[in-house]
Parts: sequence; C-alpha cells; structure tokens
Amino acid sequence: MKCDVCGKKDALAMITMIVNGKNSVRRVCPDCMKKLQRGDAYAAQMAIMSTMETPEREIICPVCGVSWSQVCKSGRVGCASCYDVFSERLQPLMVRMNGIPQHAGKEPEEAPSSQNDIKTEVGRLREEMFSAVSSEDYERAAQLRDQIRMLEKREGGEQG
Repeated sequence: MKCDVCGKKDALAMITMIVNGKNSVRRVCPDCMKKLQRGDAYAAQMAIMSTMETPEREIICPVCGVSWSQVCKSGRVGCASCYDVFSERLQPLMVRMNGIPQHAGKEPEEAPSSQNDIKTEVGRLREEMFSAVSSEDYERAAQLRDQIRMLEKREGGEQG
C-alpha cells in the first residue's frame, strides 16, 4: 500500500489522527514519518489534507481546472482564484496551519530594472524615510535607509 502523504513509496507505519472529532488512520512511508516527527509543515499539511473528506459534488476551479480532490492530494491550489473557489473548505485548514483564516504568503518584490527606475525608487524611499523620521518612526526609517543603500549599491554595480 502506498503512503497517504506522498503517494509514492510503500507505507510501513500507520498514524491515527483525530481531525474534527473523527478518527482517521493514515499510512505513511519512513521518509514522511521522519518529516512528521521533526515537524515538517508541508508533511503535516499533507497528512491533515488527506484526512479531509472529498465532497459529494466535485468542485472545480473555472480558471485553472483544478478539482478539490486534486488540491487534497497535492496540497497545492492551481491558481489565485482557487482560494476563492475553495474558500469554504480551505479556511479551516488555513486556521489550523497559520492561525489565520486566509493565505498569508509573500508576494514577490518587483526590483526596478533600469537606472532611471532605481533613481525614482530611491527618491520615493528617501521621501518616505524623511516622513518616518519626522513622525518619529525610527525603526521604519532605518529599514528604508537600508533599502536605499541596497538600491544605491546595485545602481553603482550596474554603472561600473
């Protein structure tokens, strides 16, 4: 029998989980068992998701075509609109995993590409830094100062 967490290797151990007051037995391979024992968040998420029941009527994201059962198996949504489509089922999981009922991932920062963009960004950050200093938010001002230094260093590296 295959592992309920990764679905790849043969399961050699069984874990009994109590989720929402229901006992659920999961079979796991030695690698996933090690991850669960050392507190690997992804393995824990997969184990919790594997205990969730699949709905009678399959819900499918209209944007990317991912079904709820695929989300439960993979532990990943297909696109940003999946969070809206599956929100009723994802919210309890988000609360268990993050302590808050919505996804709290980071958005990638867009780095200015040209020297003009860098100069514009440095000017904007300087104004924001001076505003932070005048409102006595010194911690924010220090963060902005560091960002300015990083951008100026990057700009100097592109010129030479």
